Amino acid sequence: MNDDFAILLFWFGISVTANVALGIAWFRTSRRVHRLEARPGGQLEDLTNRFEQAVDSLTGRVEELANGQEFLNRVLSDRLDKLGRALPAQGSSP
Repeated sequence: MNDDFAILLFWFGISVTANVALGIAWFRTSRRVHRLEARPGGQLEDLTNRFEQAVDSLTGRVEELANGQEFLNRVLSDRLDKLGRALPAQGSSP
């Protein structure tokens, strides 16, 4: 088989595969868009409300984590300060 013809067949195979995949993706996307556009407004509002509640819940959890981190930071810094005062200075001997 001619090398040029083999290369041409290779590129043709890739092109056909890519075009078929893009066609299937375009078809599925257009079907999904039509389904989403056909939804009644009440369902979308319900989804939006649930999403907002989930975000609010996550916000509360993140704030709790931040408060816990601040608390641990204060506790550790207090302990390090107490430990620093309890240890003798490095240059002095007893």
